[in-house]
Amino acid sequence: MKAIVVDENSPGKDLRWQEVPEPELAAGEVTVEVHATALNRADLSQRHGRYPPPPGASEILGLEVAGTVAQLGPGVDGWEIGQRVAALLPGGGYAERVNVPAGMLMPVPDSLTLEEAAGVPETFLTAYSALFNEGALQRGETVLLHAGASGVGTSAIKMTARAGT
Repeated sequence: MKAIVVDENSPGKDLRWQEVPEPELAAGEVTVEVHATALNRADLSQRHGRYPPPPGASEILGLEVAGTVAQLGPGVDGWEIGQRVAALLPGGGYAERVNVPAGMLMPVPDSLTLEEAAGVPETFLTAYSALFNEGALQRGETVLLHAGASGVGTSAIKMTARAGT
């Protein structure tokens, strides 16, 4: 398969589209045929060595994807080959295929294109966690959002409006 790989030997850490080994599918994982991915600040930092992937994660950039289920690993239930999914990843999204723990997959509704869905995981999950898990935001409360033009900021604006704050 092909992936976008950082050329560590180039002065600008150039990106190259090149052949890489297929990821090995483990128990509890799903192979996703990547149709779209997103670009965010963490990808840029990782490219320059300032945001290393977690131990055991792919060195290939790409922290979120949308695509279709291509293969189910042993012990995976609840997903079907060809199903449209999105996922937040520890890495590997800038490739033709990526393996994802089944619990990290989200179904993509018919109302979203795969390109739209690829931009959802990082921004919306971060905003949701900050607003509702950490902040315990309730209807009728006032929210001050800094950096409202960022991906997480625009997601937070949409969520607070929907939540009636």
